Amino acid sequence: MLNMIKEHYHNILRYDPEMVQLMEYVHSLLMVNKNARILDVGCGYGRYLKPLQKTGYDVTGVEENIGIVESNCAQGLKCMSVDEFTQSNMNFDVILMSHIIEHFSPSALKEFMDGYLDRLEMGGHLIIATPLLSPYFYDDFDHVKPYQPIGILMVFGGSGAQVQYYARNKLDLKDVWFRKSFYRLSFVKSKYQKSGVMTRLFQFITFLSALASYLSRGTFGKTDGWIGVFEKVDG
Repeated sequence: MLNMIKEHYHNILRYDPEMVQLMEYVHSLLMVNKNARILDVGCGYGRYLKPLQKTGYDVTGVEENIGIVESNCAQGLKCMSVDEFTQSNMNFDVILMSHIIEHFSPSALKEFMDGYLDRLEMGGHLIIATPLLSPYFYDDFDHVKPYQPIGILMVFGGSGAQVQYYARNKLDLKDVWFRKSFYRLSFVKSKYQKSGVMTRLFQFITFLSALASYLSRGTFGKTDGWIGVFEKVDG
């Protein structure tokens, strides 16, 4: 019984509506073109590569960490290093950037996105998943800045907004979805302790909050991220 409770506890905490929504976006785009070529930028250990390749889609990952690239390739996943990607002449119909853009400063992000958007076919789609500012945004050591859809469009939308720079690639926002996560305590000592009564209490409160969000399908929760589907358009 105890093992069943622990398993249910971990399943609830792992419930990821963002992943479900992103996969739904990919599937809906590929219903129109089942032969579409997908690029997963910063693919990591294949969170999206594995299910997409298993489904039969033509998906390739690009990853900066060479060790991760080798690990993915050893598992039969199509994955290349940034240098290999740069030297290739591959173009894609769908590009995924999941939890990538928040790791860049504005000027660096413009160049980063433009470099990959150069490889996106006209009329192709870019899917961005990224967090919004929250009390736990900077828990990730190398988070630099949260971005919102309107900010992306100011630079990539060709709106003529008064900003420091414009991108050479143009995007049109086709759909946006906002993620709700369970409420969580921040800046409390018990969050950082590894043991003790207060730590167990913190874990229990976290579980109750996650359970409420899970059962309500996000109705009880805090908006702390978004997914945007952008189409590359002629500038």
